[in-house]
Amino acid sequence: MVTTTVRLVKPEEVPALSAMLGRAFEADPIFRAILPDDAHRARALPVLFAEWMTRLHLKHPTTYTTDDLAAAAMWSPPGAWGIGVLDLAGMAPAMLGALGMRAFTGLRVLHAIEAPHPKTPEHYYLRVIGCEPTRQGEGLGAALLRPVLAQCDAEGMPAYLESSNEMNLSFYRRHGFRETGEVVTHLGPKSWLMWRDPRSS
Repeated sequence: MVTTTVRLVKPEEVPALSAMLGRAFEADPIFRAILPDDAHRARALPVLFAEWMTRLHLKHPTTYTTDDLAAAAMWSPPGAWGIGVLDLAGMAPAMLGALGMRAFTGLRVLHAIEAPHPKTPEHYYLRVIGCEPTRQGEGLGAALLRPVLAQCDAEGMPAYLESSNEMNLSFYRRHGFRETGEVVTHLGPKSWLMWRDPRSS
């Protein structure tokens, strides 16, 4: 049995990981609706993930990858999941450049998904998790969830995520998440809201 080594992301790994996440989310229903042109989506997604990783997540020790950079998970610790004005301003040029005429559509969809995000109780937030499409089924996602979910349990802290792919719901359920609602975007695809209460030892 192959053991997957999971560790924190290094800043110099952001370009490779962002490109990998772009491939991982190429077929995602939400991103396909926002960016229906395949070539545009392939260019824009790595920019989006790089901005999120650099400006929102690397400031916290909760962003993980595997040694071979085949997968990554961006978590926010309690109280740090919101996107502040300074972060938004810093990301705006790259995001507008990447999304182009689809920027307003993208912001509208992302706002609709974020609107029901629970303010209380405090919780860890999984913004993004993905792996190389050719590496699916190897247990990389489970390995990436493990350190933060263990931290949640140790601290008695819940966790929250949104899933834009119905096929992934059973995976999250196996790790203790349950659906608490759905958001149907104006473009059609929906996002499932999922919550995990901490497990006692």
